[in-house]
Amino acid sequence: MRMSSITAQPVFGSPDIKRVSVATHYLRYALGNVLVMAAGFVSFPIMTRLLDTGQYGMFGYFDAWLLILAGLFKLGAQHTILRFYPHAGGVTALARFGANFVLLPFVASVLLWMLALAAYAVIVMRTGAEESRIGWVMLLLLLPTIWISFAGAFAFAEERSDISVRISVAQRWLDTFSILLIVYFIERSAFGAYLARLLVAVFFALGLAYWLRSQLPMQWRDADRTRYAEGLRYGLPLVANEIATNLLSFADRLMLRQMLGNFAAVGIYTIGFGLALNINNLFNFALYNAYTQVSIREYETRGAEAVLRTKRVVLHMLVYVTVAMVVGLLSVGPDVLLLMAGDDKSASAMVFVIVGITYTLDGLFGICGAGLLLMKRSNTVLLLTLAAAGLNVLLNLIWIPAFGVMGSVYASAASIAALNVLRYLTCPPAFRALPDLRAVATAVGLGTGCIAIAEASELGGLHSHFARLAAMALVMLLGYVLPAFAIDRRLREAATTYLRRHGRVAR
Repeated sequence: MRMSSITAQPVFGSPDIKRVSVATHYLRYALGNVLVMAAGFVSFPIMTRLLDTGQYGMFGYFDAWLLILAGLFKLGAQHTILRFYPHAGGVTALARFGANFVLLPFVASVLLWMLALAAYAVIVMRTGAEESRIGWVMLLLLLPTIWISFAGAFAFAEERSDISVRISVAQRWLDTFSILLIVYFIERSAFGAYLARLLVAVFFALGLAYWLRSQLPMQWRDADRTRYAEGLRYGLPLVANEIATNLLSFADRLMLRQMLGNFAAVGIYTIGFGLALNINNLFNFALYNAYTQVSIREYETRGAEAVLRTKRVVLHMLVYVTVAMVVGLLSVGPDVLLLMAGDDKSASAMVFVIVGITYTLDGLFGICGAGLLLMKRSNTVLLLTLAAAGLNVLLNLIWIPAFGVMGSVYASAASIAALNVLRYLTCPPAFRALPDLRAVATAVGLGTGCIAIAEASELGGLHSHFARLAAMALVMLLGYVLPAFAIDRRLREAATTYLRRHGRVAR
């Protein structure tokens, strides 16, 4: 990533800056997400072969702590940067913004970080914490991670999607190459992976510090405790929501480690969960961004009825995609995991299948109950997330002793399902929608037929994971995709309209 190309960009508000459309932002973020996910698909099969299950478990365990502590120590500043960015007021307003919403929050983060270092030193001395050297590297990684987040939030506030995408993609790929090089040639352990991430994070933090300093004035003389406190009041509830979201996703790893007493169980869970999360990000991230941008514009310009019409159109097509993904996971999900991670990771196969189905359905039902943020009911969103996180912890306490690793899988599925029910029940009635029943019946019927064909034929008796995936793709094409387009006129017309519109754009 060349920082020099970034520094040449003018400050937001300058007459020289070029605004781009929502569609351009979406295409940039969608492409960036694909490239980030591609890095994950490159590193995942290699890492799962280089690290044993215990080492992979350590990697996932400390990753959970990194996300939770980073969310806590940022004090919501990344959200405050987005909300309080001065779109008017010139250089004076920008200077006050830089001092109160970037400089002071980062100083507060540094103080919290120093307290964490002291606390961890005491823990290591008293308990001799297992693999404490990874813990130290994780703590050192916190500070550059926080600064990178601040810089990324500033780029996002300036609507510089080009810079935001460069940061995320370049860091992810450099992480991937550095981790693979160090783990393969120097230190084949979770410690080696964390050391590589630390080196990359420090490099990016220093480069972004230089860039941000050239774009944003940050002087102590502009500090205002009242403005800083205003930012804290806005940001702290969002900190709680972020931590609750991380707990909902990653508390399982922490509880598996504490309740089962070994990292191997965490590794089994993390391998399956990690691959499912990659697929979820690839599927739901672009969907969430596209729908959110359109729904906000529709609501602000045309009202709730327009949002509901758009939601119903999206759900009609989305139900076919969702059922197809569920059918694929049920039929050849284990083959996907074993192809990516290796046959010795078979214990993670059902983790991947169930978590993958859970997140796929979460994408569909998340759209059904979307609407709270349009009404700016962020406190309700926080309470729902906290309730789901609390349920996840409670179910883990009950089901881990009963079912082991799968107890955490069941707890995740149940808590995410409960969250979607709560979202739908609390969604303002003007925004509630469910998929068209005829489309659901068509998709489920065709999907069930494909599963039956796959089971009866055993996919031609093929044993190669790749060959089984290819055979299932053929079954889905002939037994699901083509019949769905033949039966559903609305689906057929939507696809035709899309192709015609983009054909005209291409010409």
